[in-house]
Amino acid sequence: MNRLTGGKGADVILDSLSGEIAEKSLTCLAMYGRLVNFGSAGGGTGYFKTTDLHASCRAVLGFSLGTTVRNRPDLLIDAAKRLSEFLSDGRLKIKISRHYPLSKAAEAHEWMESRNSTGKILLDASN
Repeated sequence: MNRLTGGKGADVILDSLSGEIAEKSLTCLAMYGRLVNFGSAGGGTGYFKTTDLHASCRAVLGFSLGTTVRNRPDLLIDAAKRLSEFLSDGRLKIKISRHYPLSKAAEAHEWMESRNSTGKILLDASN
């Protein structure tokens, strides 16, 4: 299971799927590693045995940008400034998968739900 890390496991796993995938991800986590869940795109609920956590000093952390914006926006100030700089000077480029006029919002949702999209989907209200 952990052949890519020589049996050690990953120090950090970012999980946007949740459910059964999160359970499997925990088995790929190194001692003292962190599993960060930030979404539930896969649906379902994952379950962990607490003994799997404390015996290996692993940690599971939940994160929500929306919750942080509402409750602790101060935590995001520095990151927002750096992100803005990266976008401004071209170090970060956002891949746009498809553009849709607002009148085709239903079609855009169908494309997103198909899971074939590999970038952002833009709805343009000016068309």
